[in-house]
Amino acid sequence: MRTILMGIGNILLQDEGVGVHVIKEIEKRYSFEPSIEIIDAGTLGLEIMYMLQDGVDNLLVVDAVMGGKPPGSLYVFRNEEVKKYYLKNKLSAHEVGFSEVLALLDLIGKPVKENLILVGIEPVSFDVSLELHEKTASKMEDLIKTVLQELQNIGIKALEKIPSSS
Repeated sequence: MRTILMGIGNILLQDEGVGVHVIKEIEKRYSFEPSIEIIDAGTLGLEIMYMLQDGVDNLLVVDAVMGGKPPGSLYVFRNEEVKKYYLKNKLSAHEVGFSEVLALLDLIGKPVKENLILVGIEPVSFDVSLELHEKTASKMEDLIKTVLQELQNIGIKALEKIPSSS
């Protein structure tokens, strides 16, 4: 069973890069059982399809979500909700929109087989900065907990890494 945790977004545009920041923090702090692939897809666009074309059972994406709620609000979308969200919100800092990637995977007969999940946060700012906005950064732990809970819901257990003493 192939499970991928993918962060997408542009880390040069403050909160647009939240997905990448979240998965990097998770990768630093946790290992998983059974193991999963953690991919920093950044703004890769169409290249994401090539990463997924061999088939994926579970895909959990972390991204900035413009859903109309107050900044800092968390979102979880599943399966068709994910596709509808990306179709409706075509404007993207990514080269090719994620909706196109999902549509192409369907077209070539390689859709996500079991669970397609989007965990996101309503962004505050897309200013040029490598740092998340303070309000978004303050929600990092909530985002991480939400991602870990969603992974647990599909049978993936997070194991906290023991920091090395050296």
